[in-house]
Amino acid sequence: RRDRDAGKWARGTIVVIQGMSQARELNGRSGAVVLFDSAMGRYEVRLADRAVRLKPEALQLHPKQRKKNKAGKGDEVVFLTEDQKLAREGMYAVRMDPQFWYDQALERVFEATNEFEVLGLEATFTEELSVIKKAYRKISLAVHPDKNKHPQADAAFRKVYGAFETLSDLQQQKRLLWEIGNKDFSFSASEEAAYAQQPTEDDDDYFFQWWWEATVDQVEKAAEEAEGAQIDHFAEMFISDGLGGDVNEVRWIGLSKARDLFEKERAIFIDCRSDHIFASGSIPGARNVSMERVGNWGIVDALGRELIHEMLSTRRHQLIIVTSQVATPYSRCRAFCRYLLRAGHTTLPAARFRRLRGGIFGWKHKGGPVTQMLAYHGDEPYPAPPPPPLDAAALEKAALESKEGEAEIVD
Repeated sequence: RRDRDAGKWARGTIVVIQGMSQARELNGRSGAVVLFDSAMGRYEVRLADRAVRLKPEALQLHPKQRKKNKAGKGDEVVFLTEDQKLAREGMYAVRMDPQFWYDQALERVFEATNEFEVLGLEATFTEELSVIKKAYRKISLAVHPDKNKHPQADAAFRKVYGAFETLSDLQQQKRLLWEIGNKDFSFSASEEAAYAQQPTEDDDDYFFQWWWEATVDQVEKAAEEAEGAQIDHFAEMFISDGLGGDVNEVRWIGLSKARDLFEKERAIFIDCRSDHIFASGSIPGARNVSMERVGNWGIVDALGRELIHEMLSTRRHQLIIVTSQVATPYSRCRAFCRYLLRAGHTTLPAARFRRLRGGIFGWKHKGGPVTQMLAYHGDEPYPAPPPPPLDAAALEKAALESKEGEAEIVD
């Protein structure tokens, strides 16, 4: 400490910054001493990304330097100049400073001009979701605010998640390739015509990116659900006989359009979140049919007689809007639509369904009304027991009722 305070630490000494009360982001970073400015009473220290001038009391010897000082040097032949020594010690400091590499990752994310660049992927059509997942995991770890102490780490994390969600949706991935002018991918005439137009009025919130409005925890939860995609994967495995509409043809509906249909009572809303999450806040009048119930009881028993009758008979002209928490490309509402399309392969076309863009999070963020279950009575746990199974006669009757007239989709 005496040598430090006297300005006697030699050029190239490896130090650690500690005790900074204002520039706290520097605490814990390592670097190499360049010189001591006696007029200012400060050391100039070269960090991995910049040089700083600090008071002696803000510096401590790095453990590596302490070990080096204690070791006997003996007779050495030195081939390096002082500048070369400093460069070498500076490189060691860079290697020992993980924040440098985190900052490098963050800069690459902010400099990226499209979602492929954000994840470090080649701008080509990628159907393998595992490739996108792997790239997302790698980049998200480097910019996650828990590890990266940069003040803009949370924004970088959101941008990385946004790229992951966008590229996970194959239709959005194709549109992006068209927008950046990819010449290696051939688009059909109908696709080019569709991409040249603005999104449909059904999806007036096409450009709503919910992750910029969410907390890091909310984005993380969505990433866990989207990254796993296990519910949809299981649904695809169990429903693979080719019957029913294609889930990829189920379109999104924007929050404003959905709100308009809600106010006019011209749509059936189904919330497929877990029961306890649904109870914490949901769209008024929405039916809760959790994927857990679908998995345990089957889609028919989970829906219940009354809701099936509404979909196939009394409200057969209305859209069916399915929502989950944030409605990522591979969230549970996609799996739910897959089950419904299979169960209603003769009565429920893909054109009848919509997925709510932004999910319940977006609905709340846009000021949509929300109802909340405050309490329930009695010893019976929520949710209530499942309805009795529908017998074959009831199903046949519901199917016949649905065929009494062609269902006109009213948007």
